[in-house]
Amino acid sequence: MPAVDVLYRQAMRLTNNPDDAQDLVQDTFERGFKAFDRFQPGSNFEAWMTTIERNAYFNQYHKAKRRPQRANDSTGEYNDWDIYSASEHGSEGLKSAEQEYMETFAPEEIMAALDRLSPERRRVFIDAAIDGKSYQQVADEEGIKIGTVMSRLNRARSQLRQELERYAKERGYQQEHGAAGKPSAEHHGAVTARPSIKKR
Repeated sequence: MPAVDVLYRQAMRLTNNPDDAQDLVQDTFERGFKAFDRFQPGSNFEAWMTTIERNAYFNQYHKAKRRPQRANDSTGEYNDWDIYSASEHGSEGLKSAEQEYMETFAPEEIMAALDRLSPERRRVFIDAAIDGKSYQQVADEEGIKIGTVMSRLNRARSQLRQELERYAKERGYQQEHGAAGKPSAEHHGAVTARPSIKKR
């Protein structure tokens, strides 16, 4: 099955570990199966699945980094990063310009930029922009107004883009039309330590 090969190659680039890559591919198919009723017929199935896989990896990355939480910690736990789980934010099966822009960076670069956001902005961005929750659902879970959700989301997007552009300039990536271009092959060729994502 071609999709399996594509997913495994991406999983190896993300995890740099054969066992973790196999676990990630299996997890991706489980998520895709559960969300298949949201797949838009006629759209690119491989692109849909590879995006689910990247989001699954990002979610596991944050779980691996998260420190033990205190009782009644307001931060709570992040939910799975399946951006195709809701239709409130963009067309099903299609990548937004924001998603395509973020995919020009390595996962560890994106996570470093996310970590610079305040906890409040980061939670709203993850829930609304990545997990695909409606503004009303995020507002209810956070105990805030929808207007506050929109404000935090807009500020998070602006700050995240600034952080990624600053990161790109520091690394000497090419700039095109005011946005960071894709990192060079030499940059991605460097082997970097990545978090283990063993299934529970």
